[in-house]
Amino acid sequence: MINAGHGSGYLRAMARLPLDNGAFAVVIDPEPDNARARRAYHKAGFVRVEKRTTSECPAIVMHFVPETD
Repeated sequence: MINAGHGSGYLRAMARLPLDNGAFAVVIDPEPDNARARRAYHKAGFVRVEKRTTSECPAIVMHFVPETD
C-alpha cells in the first residue's frame, strides 16, 4: 500500500473533519528531517508556513488549505 496515494487522501479527509465542524484552521508541525511526512502532508493540501524551534524540537509549521469546489 506504500506509494499508492492512500495516505494523502486519508490525511485530506481527516483535515476536513474539524473544518466541516466549525474549526478555524488545521495546522500540523512535522519534524524538519521527516521529508516523507512533509511530502504526504503537502500532497494532502498542507502548505508550509514557517520553520519554528519549540521547547522540544524544531518543526515545520504547515497549514491545511482545502480545495475549493
